[in-house]
Amino acid sequence: MMYISTIISDVVARKLFNSRGDPTINVTVYTESGLGSFSAPSGASKGRYEAVAFPPGGVDEAVRLVDELIAPELLGVDSMDQFEVDETLKRLDGTSNFSKIGGSTAIATSVASAKAAASSLDIPLYKYLGGSLSSTLPLPLGNVIGGGKHSASGGLDIQEILVLPLNAESFYDAALANIQVYKRILKLAPKDTVYGRNDEGAWITTLDINASLKLVKMACEEVSDKLGIRLGIGLDVAASSFWNSNSNRYVYSRAGLSLEPEEQFKYMLSLIRDFNLVYVEDPFHEDDFESFARLMDEVEDCLICGDDLFVTNAERIDYGASLGACNSAIIKPNQVGTLTDTVLAVKTARSHGFITVFSHRSGETVDPALSHLAVALSSPIIKCGVMGGERIAKINELIRIEEDLGGGAGLYSLEGVLL
Repeated sequence: MMYISTIISDVVARKLFNSRGDPTINVTVYTESGLGSFSAPSGASKGRYEAVAFPPGGVDEAVRLVDELIAPELLGVDSMDQFEVDETLKRLDGTSNFSKIGGSTAIATSVASAKAAASSLDIPLYKYLGGSLSSTLPLPLGNVIGGGKHSASGGLDIQEILVLPLNAESFYDAALANIQVYKRILKLAPKDTVYGRNDEGAWITTLDINASLKLVKMACEEVSDKLGIRLGIGLDVAASSFWNSNSNRYVYSRAGLSLEPEEQFKYMLSLIRDFNLVYVEDPFHEDDFESFARLMDEVEDCLICGDDLFVTNAERIDYGASLGACNSAIIKPNQVGTLTDTVLAVKTARSHGFITVFSHRSGETVDPALSHLAVALSSPIIKCGVMGGERIAKINELIRIEEDLGGGAGLYSLEGVLL
């Protein structure tokens, strides 16, 4: 009989690069029977309330803290005891937002430990975390035209325009639909209006928001006619990134607009209605729960999603739900720092009937753990991009998971929500 040990025998940290070429922390957790490694992603557009990414000394200090502070405390801990691993990280940090060791340090260690346990047991991460319940693939929400903080060279003031396949029969078909829309946009765009890709692989254009939405709508219709898959259109507004608290206005600097909160509300409402949007993320700044709730009262058949509003924090999700602020929530594990708190955020969102959307960050890595987490925690949607190696890595991993599940694989349907 083979001896299997899931006890942590070593923890090693190193400095690597993310998809933007910025340094990030990688942590590898070893047991006698396996190992798990994870590199922390990072966002350019960050919510004010999310975990601090790195300690004051940056990635170098984070690596040192793993070697000198975290590793000695985790030696001998069972990697299968995720609560013990994560509580150790929170105890060693001692702050409410991981400002001592860094949220990136924490999530890299937390996920690496879970991967080490799965490796030791010789099962995929999604099965280790989700068990027999992990049999349904999420719908891929893909960004096709970008802007905001992910597009330093220009583009839209809002962060991105997205597409969501609504009635595909398999994850592969859904991902293919997004890719076809992405490619079709380039062919349909007026000459010289597309001039590059942004941090997450979305097209950067000279078109304004209305012209961009018309272009995406045209591409969706053509792909839908070809593949027989209905495609919805969404926005990630990331309104906190252009909210000016001094003037109490939303300043669209690239478009030359300056909107008061009521004008922003009417603008968001008009875009939803004019383009039959099925998804709108962060249409208002991260403290304006009331405007989110007003929008919820005005629209139907549309997911109003909180990212900066919630920052994967169970307490903020609870509060938002009490006001009727949203019907969906972004889940970014590095916003909260541990797998345990990520699971808590998912359970809290689900208890209020929210759709969860597992999401990549703009500074990503090729690690496919996000795909496993989305399946393990039964998320109906995953937002992981359309093109680019670090995005395709997650899409291809979901195709492999779908194949691994064989005839037992299913794909989430939003029938009754958007259909």
